[in-house]
Parts: sequence; structure tokens; C-alpha cells
Amino acid sequence: MLRDYGSLRVTDASRELGVARSSAHRLLQTLVFRGFAVQDESHVYRPGPAMGVLPARLEWTRDLRRLCLPHLEVLSRRTRESANLMILVERNVRFLVTVRARTVDSTHDRDGVVLPAHEASGGKVLVAELDDASIESTFGGGAVSTAEYERLLADVRAVRSHGYAVNVEGTERGVAAVGVAIHDRWGVGVGAVSVSMRADKFAERLAEVLPLLLDCRAQIERDAADVDLASGLRSSGQPQATP
Repeated sequence: MLRDYGSLRVTDASRELGVARSSAHRLLQTLVFRGFAVQDESHVYRPGPAMGVLPARLEWTRDLRRLCLPHLEVLSRRTRESANLMILVERNVRFLVTVRARTVDSTHDRDGVVLPAHEASGGKVLVAELDDASIESTFGGGAVSTAEYERLLADVRAVRSHGYAVNVEGTERGVAAVGVAIHDRWGVGVGAVSVSMRADKFAERLAEVLPLLLDCRAQIERDAADVDLASGLRSSGQPQATP
């Protein structure tokens, strides 16, 4: 929660974990002792130096997760595959939640996982939301290899043409996914939803899964019409998506 939300109070941790305030306080103090958290003058806990990968530092992601979770649950049931929500953080995507399929061959839970944006289907669609100058400044200039950058640009063109991106064993052997961007009421891409499954059945299932994924996106954007999600994005220091 510290890593994904960027700040946390004892009451938040108590509620989310379903434990007493005293237990949440002891857990947070242990994180402070180990360097995974720091406490500011307002008694708010924030990510510490031992956290490693940079936190999202976007408190609005909590609202985004809560908004999308019911729709991801429906999407997972309808597709019989795992559904994921992610956001773009610099050159990476951070998975905010995974709803795993209730099948023996469901893909792994990626809640909290950070992956290179140019490899994940959700990352590709979020990069495609950026303007060309932002893509160049973020991924060009040696940030990724020349071959990776050229593949990313090809993927961006494909996303802008077809509206979705695919990833076949790009992030994990034996796993494939299809992803679409989700937008706020101003048309700004604030996150991505993907469906992941075994790679060996991806080709035969894509035509069935894609319409369900697009319908999920439409339902989320309908619910997001009254929520000011992009204000968090605009103040986060991230490259801006193209409205």
C-alpha cells in the first residue's frame, strides 16, 4: 500500500488489513525501523529509502482501483481468465490489482508487480496515449535498446490503429495478454485493463475475449465520468497523455 499509494495513515492500514489500530501501528513502526517507511510531521507514513523501486506517489490510484475492481471481477468471470489493472509510472507499468480466474491454469497474481511498459500489453496502450515528443523523451536516447525502441514505436502505431495491444510471452514465458487503455471524463488515459491467459490458447481465444474487454472498458469509463481521476495524473510529474 505504501508503494502503490505513496502515503498511508494508521487508520488506512487498519481498515485495509482488517486488523486493530495497535497492530497496524506496530507493523508500520517495524517498516520505519527497517527503512521501508518514514513518518512525516503529520504522522503520515511514506515510502522509505529501502523500498527500492520508486513508489507511484499517486493517492488517486486507490480510487482508481476501487472504481475498477468490480468490473475486473465481472470481466474475469465472463472471460474465465485473469483480469488486471495497471498504471504508467515513468517507463514502467505498476499492476494495481489482479483478479485471478477460478481455473487450474489461471495466470499469476501480479498485484504490485512492476514491469517495463514496452513489454506489457497494458504498458503499450498507455505509451500510445502519450504524444510523440513524450515517447521520445521517455524511451528514446538510450533509455531502452534501439531494437526495443523500434518495436515500441511499431506497437504504438498498431495500438493507435486497432485500439488494443497484445503481449505474447513478452513479460513471462507461457503467458499472453491483451490490453486496452481506460480514460477519464476528459479522454485522458489514466490506466489500462488487460486479460492474461496461457499463451498456447491466446490465438484461438482473442476474438472471444477482446469484445468482453472492450465492454469492460466502456463500463469503467461510464463510471469514471463523475470522478476526477486525471487531476492526480496531471500533478504526478508523469508524461501527459494526449486527450
